[in-house]
Amino acid sequence: MADTAKMTGTERILSAGRSLHVTENGVYYGAGTPGMFDEYVDFINYVFGFNGNSDDFKKLLPKLYRYELDPAGNSYVAVENGKIRAAVGAFDHDIVVCGKLLKTRGIGNVAVHPYERSRGFMRKLMNMAVDGMVADGVALSVLGGRRQRYNYFSYDKLGSEISMSFNPDNIRHTFGPSYSRRFTFRRISRGDEDLLRDVRRVSESQPLHAVRNGANYFDIITSWRQTVWAGFDGDVFAGYAVEKNGSVSELLLDASRNAEVAEFVRDLFDATDRGSLTVRLPVWLDSYIEKLIGICEHYSLGPSKSFSVLDYEKVCGAFFELESTYRRIADGRLTLAIDGRGGKEKITLESEGGVPRVFAAGETDADLELSHLEAMNLLFAPYSTARAKLPANIASWLPLPLYLFYSDAV
Repeated sequence: MADTAKMTGTERILSAGRSLHVTENGVYYGAGTPGMFDEYVDFINYVFGFNGNSDDFKKLLPKLYRYELDPAGNSYVAVENGKIRAAVGAFDHDIVVCGKLLKTRGIGNVAVHPYERSRGFMRKLMNMAVDGMVADGVALSVLGGRRQRYNYFSYDKLGSEISMSFNPDNIRHTFGPSYSRRFTFRRISRGDEDLLRDVRRVSESQPLHAVRNGANYFDIITSWRQTVWAGFDGDVFAGYAVEKNGSVSELLLDASRNAEVAEFVRDLFDATDRGSLTVRLPVWLDSYIEKLIGICEHYSLGPSKSFSVLDYEKVCGAFFELESTYRRIADGRLTLAIDGRGGKEKITLESEGGVPRVFAAGETDADLELSHLEAMNLLFAPYSTARAKLPANIASWLPLPLYLFYSDAV
């Protein structure tokens, strides 16, 4: 077996199965190389209109766009006459759900030179990227972008996230005009190693968390120039929040503090001093939502990201188990035949005694035959008209609580 620690970025890509490449009509399509780094970063900055000063991929996402991380080697590129004409980033960011590791890969910086559009570069590279995921055994992929644009490549808006907005009147009427603050906050900086360890400990105690590289931890949680706030009760670390411009994308407390989440948000509202605050939470943080939803001014439930499920058995199994950690699961059985982007699958979702499991169905007759997009929407979209046709006990399972925190997306 090759020693991956001694490999170059390109060698790691090839050894991982991303060696798919082709030359057509003088255009190379395939993985980039470390030597492309400067041209690659200049190219994606140009396409996205970044000026290289305040806006620059290296500044906005240092977790991905540093030379030693070989972002070009983690991308598919179209090269013609020695110049990059298009690029599609494909970056690994695995997640753990109820102790199960799900291989996850995100798509980012989908870029085509403005003079080269309509030549099919994006379609070619996106399909290569997804084919590479299937070959590598990736179970789940995520991206941000327009819905129909990425429907062509197997992605759709999925996952359930509740967004709650707070204003000064909400705080004043709930807690009174002269409440005493319980928690104090300060921004975490790169050198705050002890606090970063506390953040990591609290994050990894959750039933869903990303596998975040410790050496890059600060860069990961501050993606897109987010601020990480550490909350304290006296001198004791109580929890943290990841915030930008009054929008909180990640908020987690030490387990012993869960019942105090309303006071934590109240005091975070004061600390950020923006006049309003929006807190976005996954539905499986129901103990937080229960405390906050009666205080906020508005709330909405919607999809969190665009996902493509490439291994239904693994993804459904992990998130069905996650669902059982915060709600009762009715007994029942459903067998689906799915023509998935990762291949045809026939799976059974079953609950017996409130204990869920998912397994390959073998010769069992399917209750439903579904296309890839139909299956994803039935199982994971916040709203699906198709669920009304299911037996009530089965419909009560859905949607499964698919989620990824914003800091972990690409």
